[in-house]
Amino acid sequence: MIDAGRGGGPATGHAWPAFRTALAMGLAAGFVEMLLLVARVELQEGGFFLRSRHFVWMVPASVAAIFAGLGAVGAVAARGGDRARRLVLGSYVFTAVLGWSLLVRGLEAVACGLIALGVAWRAAPWLGARREGLGRWADRGLPALAVAMACLVAASFLRDAREAAWRRVGPVPPPAARNVLLIVLDTVRADRLSLHGYDRDTTPHLKRLAGESTVFAQARAGASWTLPSHATMFTGRWPGELDVERRGWLDDVAPTLAERLRDAGVDTAGFVANPFFCGRESGLGRGFQVYADYPITPGEVFRSSALGWLLARSGLRLAAALTARDTAGSMRDVDLDFSRKDAATVGREFLGWLDRRGGRPFFAFLNLFDAHDPYIPPAGFPSRFADGSPPDTPHLLRDWQRVDKAKLTPRDARHARDAYDDCLVALDAQLGALVEALRSRGVLDRTVLIVTADHGEQFGEHGSFGHGLSLFDEEARVPLLIRAPGLAPAGRVVAEDVGLRDLAATALHLSAAAAPPLPGRSLARLWDDAPAAASTAFSELRGPVDDRYARPDLDGADDPPGSWKSVVVAGWSYIRRGDGRESLYELASDPGQRADRRDDPAAAAALDSCRRAMDGVLGER
Repeated sequence: MIDAGRGGGPATGHAWPAFRTALAMGLAAGFVEMLLLVARVELQEGGFFLRSRHFVWMVPASVAAIFAGLGAVGAVAARGGDRARRLVLGSYVFTAVLGWSLLVRGLEAVACGLIALGVAWRAAPWLGARREGLGRWADRGLPALAVAMACLVAASFLRDAREAAWRRVGPVPPPAARNVLLIVLDTVRADRLSLHGYDRDTTPHLKRLAGESTVFAQARAGASWTLPSHATMFTGRWPGELDVERRGWLDDVAPTLAERLRDAGVDTAGFVANPFFCGRESGLGRGFQVYADYPITPGEVFRSSALGWLLARSGLRLAAALTARDTAGSMRDVDLDFSRKDAATVGREFLGWLDRRGGRPFFAFLNLFDAHDPYIPPAGFPSRFADGSPPDTPHLLRDWQRVDKAKLTPRDARHARDAYDDCLVALDAQLGALVEALRSRGVLDRTVLIVTADHGEQFGEHGSFGHGLSLFDEEARVPLLIRAPGLAPAGRVVAEDVGLRDLAATALHLSAAAAPPLPGRSLARLWDDAPAAASTAFSELRGPVDDRYARPDLDGADDPPGSWKSVVVAGWSYIRRGDGRESLYELASDPGQRADRRDDPAAAAALDSCRRAMDGVLGER
């Protein structure tokens, strides 16, 4: 850059003014980008920002950091002639306009670059002719912009501190109140766990924990993808009641477990590895005094701006292309897109909060994301299974989100399944380390520990790969363990069919907190001396999760043709689709749900029982 306010003097006198002007322009460009982002999301999309809620200062900080780098170059170039100075000015304009253009949906990066280049070409001579005015603006503007930035930073962290310290006046948890720790293993299907008889030892730590817990062998999630499944667990209401799939987030109508416990004087905190569907914007953070979704790190700050994200992603892809040595690949796009944290990081965040808090009972929620695609274990966990089954498709796991699943070969499918098992091993080891950390702190035996999953994962068993696609057991059946010394019998296996809809009522009951009830029935009834029935194991899916944005014509439909509903009653799985098709499977003899018994006269009584159970659920809500 140039000494815009002095217009001459020794060459060495240009360095600081040049850098100062770059910072001022960077902060100004960053504030404009932040406002454009708010306008796009609030006025045009009505969706998620997909960033930390600290983005109001992180976006300007990211852009300012990029401009600081340009300013360092500009300080050197300022020693040159007017042509060099105009080039530096042009680079500033190009960078600012490129960042703004990248916010336009549907506009490719190359097109954004061409637009920015054209604007810079015309603007650089105009700004060069007004160097003195630009310099005076930087002199006055940089302090004001820096103060504005400091105010946004302070306001953001003060809001966090105020929420963490908030407590309704009056309630004190009773002496018998227990801690509650809910750990949700994202994308973990029950039948791939050695806990449930899988022939690979994928979950030795979970199996060991099961010996201290009550295990529910036939638990079903309320939905087969993250947001509606978590919403049901948190509220005790079915996804259709909450309308969360159609809306895209959990609104503030139905009370949550965290709200109930917080208002009863319990400390509440959430630590999530999947901020895309579990972040604050999803509505799942309601009631948590502390909620750690997107990390606040230098890397996260840098990629919070559009250009920072593009540069970080490009650098990651370049590094992967230069270092990949095998067909699995070595990069996970989802790490960058979702600010993904491994289970060890989530555990450290939780334990750090636990060690800092006071003596009140707590409710903590952990979402662990390690088993989610693209099925590459965190660093430090070798591949035990996938190395023995190389795929046909190069870089299969690295590019999993972009691979056409219809073209996968049997070797590809096997490699993905084996890699998933490797991720389960890594997740289990990190879960085991967390449990032992709680044990060593003397916290474990004073805590109701609930371990479950939000949904499973399909690997071609019914023609698809992923989740949020159907309600077959590979997507809907999940693990469920409750460890509560003195309350839940150790080593007990409950064979009855249960649904995660009852999780909120169960946690509230076992916590012994003085809180109003939530819908559902406590699963503790199933291990009492006089057991009572749990809620129906009901699940629903409005339609394939990837179609939520592609099919706006279905937004107003109560029961779209692609929707699914299912119940499991006395070992029979009944599925009803929105187009009227029905299926019935006897799970004991057909766990893979291959033989449809709907038209079998011998299964007529089971079919009638399942229909009545489903109609009962639909009639209640």
